[in-house]
Amino acid sequence: MEHPSSDNKIVEPPVGEAAAAEARPQKGIAAGACAVLVLACIAIYGQTLSHEFINLDDDLYVTDNPHVQSGLGWANAGWAFTTERAMYMHPLTWVSHMLDCSLYGLHPWGHHLTNLLFHAAASVLLFLALRLLTGRLWPSAAVAALFAVHPLHVESVAWVSERKDVLSAFFWMLALGAYGLYVRRGGAVRYAAVVVAFVLGLMSKPMVVTLPFVLLLLDYWPVNRVDRAAPLSVMARRTAWLALEKTPLFLITVLSCVSTLVMQVRGNNLSFGENVPFAARGANAVVVYVLYLVKTVWPSGLALFYPHPLARPLWQVAGATVALAAITLFCLRHARRRPYLIVGWLWYLGTLVPVIELVQAGKFSHADRYTYIPLIGVFIMAAWGVADLAAVWHVPRRVVSVASGITLVLLTVCAGVQTGHWRNNDTLFNHAIAVGQGSSHAFNILGALEMGRGHHEKARAYLTRAVDLDPENANALNNLGKLAMDEKRYEDAEVFLKRALDVDPKCFNALFNMGVLALGRGRHDEARSYLEKALSLNPDYVDALYNLGMVALGQTHYDEARTCFEKALGLNPKHVNALNNLGVCLIYQGQYEQAQHCLRKVLEIDPQHVSALENLGGVLAQLGHREEADGYIKRAAELKQLRAVGNK
Repeated sequence: MEHPSSDNKIVEPPVGEAAAAEARPQKGIAAGACAVLVLACIAIYGQTLSHEFINLDDDLYVTDNPHVQSGLGWANAGWAFTTERAMYMHPLTWVSHMLDCSLYGLHPWGHHLTNLLFHAAASVLLFLALRLLTGRLWPSAAVAALFAVHPLHVESVAWVSERKDVLSAFFWMLALGAYGLYVRRGGAVRYAAVVVAFVLGLMSKPMVVTLPFVLLLLDYWPVNRVDRAAPLSVMARRTAWLALEKTPLFLITVLSCVSTLVMQVRGNNLSFGENVPFAARGANAVVVYVLYLVKTVWPSGLALFYPHPLARPLWQVAGATVALAAITLFCLRHARRRPYLIVGWLWYLGTLVPVIELVQAGKFSHADRYTYIPLIGVFIMAAWGVADLAAVWHVPRRVVSVASGITLVLLTVCAGVQTGHWRNNDTLFNHAIAVGQGSSHAFNILGALEMGRGHHEKARAYLTRAVDLDPENANALNNLGKLAMDEKRYEDAEVFLKRALDVDPKCFNALFNMGVLALGRGRHDEARSYLEKALSLNPDYVDALYNLGMVALGQTHYDEARTCFEKALGLNPKHVNALNNLGVCLIYQGQYEQAQHCLRKVLEIDPQHVSALENLGGVLAQLGHREEADGYIKRAAELKQLRAVGNK
């Protein structure tokens, strides 16, 4: 049976005293729903305030990024709008990380708190926008609640690097609300608000390029700018006019897609796609569409990384194709009477297109974070579908409320458990192995962790396993090379690092480590070549600048060495070795007063820096301060002796 018109058009509020009386309890319920959404987000993600950074992309975005670490300022903001680091144009995301560092430094809890706040705000805005667009309170609240608590969304909130997800979703929801106001009242200012929210979303993450298409869907339902009772030809002409109205949004979409593709190509992030034929990518996409739906209903076995299978079994592809076709036909059949079905379904299918890996970026087949916005479409289908079925089958409202509440509580508990796996690197990647997603990627991260702890045998076991699973894992090969360097097995290190560069000539870490290895063995020209290549990929890597300075110092190119050390110090003013060796350059150039200043700064940061003590003693001797010089040299000798005894 056909349902009330509140599902078929935006419900304008009634007027007069009766309307005011009717609106008051609705406003109270809406405010309560917003509060519950926020509390649910806190219940799940409050635990992240005790979580650590993750050794995957968190270094890229925060912990090893000097521009971000130095906080928000004009120079860093300019960098955010011009850098191609991370292979996306998302300056607002960079700025948000900079602001976090200004507020919280490198304390992880503050960065996690910001993700939590944006996710909670996006959940509330989604509820308010849907209520504005549809005039329905409870289905809108149900969609927002599912968005807030679903376990598939944990990755987007619990991972600091996925700030781009929660930030872009915040502006996506703002755009939906602004569009609701625009279609109600019109006006250039309200249209401009939609455009601004869209641009801000793109500046957070390019995935929101699909927003103009979603707005076209909303024109069909719930805002009813297309007459669903009209013939198809009339509907098509009306849709064409509505698409023309959104021309500025579509132009912005094209520009964003082009810039993203260019950055991905420059960053060599699409190279894996050469190993996967387009037919195989298409087959994977079909299966993944259904796989996301399965995980939505039964969210188990969730992991950070799902390796690409390269080829899907025929039965999977055939089964997924049939399932997608059946759902599509069902939604089309009910497109006029229950339009929320086709709108929600096309929302889901369409918003996943940029990340369904038809253009292969990386070595994974799919990712939980990619469902963050697309699943809203499925949630719309579920919320309005349950309301319709309850009305048709005369199910008491209390039964629907209890069943919905139980479902949301169960999802909240699952999301809380899943969030707990994000506590630190060990819990996250060991969980991936435990649920059968023991990828080369996971073993490489665990190997790097053990290497950093000095557990070389454990590290070797993990890294060897990583290479066994994927012989072309350049990062794992690089880490095996670094492990060999730490163990002073320099010939083995060179073999591993060269293998890494054969796999990926733009593997930054392998280029850097080859430069360090060559420098340590006195091969200055070779070291220079590798380090310059590394810096061409990441001009702001402090340790690469420092080591290039050491190459120049070893070749007695003092001006070049000074330039490198000064650049390194511009990015990290507390890099004591760069300060110390800048002092050495100044000594060689006879600038003793400046050298003394550098070396004293080293000792302010690290009073037990032996080389700086010795160098300062030499400078003071040159300046005629013999007694003070002897004191520094004596202190350096004492520290050397203590360390020699300690090493024994």
